[in-house]
Amino acid sequence: MRSAVLLVSAMAIGAIAGPFNRRYVVTRYEAVTVYLTAPTPAPSAPAPAPETEPTPIPAPAPVSAQSSDQHKSGTKQQNLRDGPEYKAAMIYHHNAARANHGANPLVWDEECRKNAQINAERCDFKHYIPEGAGQGQNLFVVSGDAFNATAGVTESWYKGEFKEMTDNNLWGKADIPSEIFHAVGHLTAMLWKATTKVGCHTMDCGSSMTVGGSPSDMNKYTVCNYASAGNYGGEYAKNVGLPISKTKLGSWSD
Repeated sequence: MRSAVLLVSAMAIGAIAGPFNRRYVVTRYEAVTVYLTAPTPAPSAPAPAPETEPTPIPAPAPVSAQSSDQHKSGTKQQNLRDGPEYKAAMIYHHNAARANHGANPLVWDEECRKNAQINAERCDFKHYIPEGAGQGQNLFVVSGDAFNATAGVTESWYKGEFKEMTDNNLWGKADIPSEIFHAVGHLTAMLWKATTKVGCHTMDCGSSMTVGGSPSDMNKYTVCNYASAGNYGGEYAKNVGLPISKTKLGSWSD
C-alpha cells in the first residue's frame, strides 16, 4: 500500500520565470513553468487564442511505447534511482504517454542525462540548463523514503496535467494561453513530437535540499532534460497530438 507523500513538480524550457502554483488533490503539487531561448530563432510569442475554432485534427494512429526488455512493471519502481532498470523505466513511462498521442518514442541521451545531473546535484528546486544546450527540463521532488521517479513522469507531469488540457479545450490548438501554460507545460514538453531524446537523473539530496529558497524535507529529486526543446508558440497543434484514449492513461507502477 502506497504511503502518502508530498510531491512537487516543475517544468522548464530554459531560464527561470513564473510563480509557484499550488493545488491539492490526493497529494500536493506545485508547478513552475519557464521558457527556453533556443539556439535557433524562436517563433514569435504565443498570440491570444483565436476567436474561431481551428480545423479539427484527426486523432493519431497508436504508436507502440516500445518497452525495454529491462523494464519491469510493479511497485518496486518507487525505489529506482539509477542503473539499467531506472533508465528503462523512465524511457517506458515517457513513451507510454507519447504513444497515446501518436508521438514517436524518445531515446535515452547521455548529454541530456549529464545536464540533468548537473542541475540535480545543486539540490535546489530551480531550473538550470547550460547555455547553448538547446534542451528542455522537467523537475520533480518528493518527500518520504521512496524516489517515485516514475510517478513524477506518469502521475504528475502527464496525468496531473491531462485534465487541464481537456477542461480548457487545448488539444489541437496552435497556442497555449500564458495564464494556463504553467498548468500544462510539463505534459506538452513530454509529448512534443519534435523532441527525440530524454535523459534523467534522480538523487537523494538529504538535508541539502531547498524548495522556494527554504530548506525542505522534500529531498528525493528527479530532473529530466529533453532534446530538442519544445513548447514553441504557434506549434502546439502539430507537436502535441490528440489523445487516442482519455481514460487509459497508465500508472506509475506500469
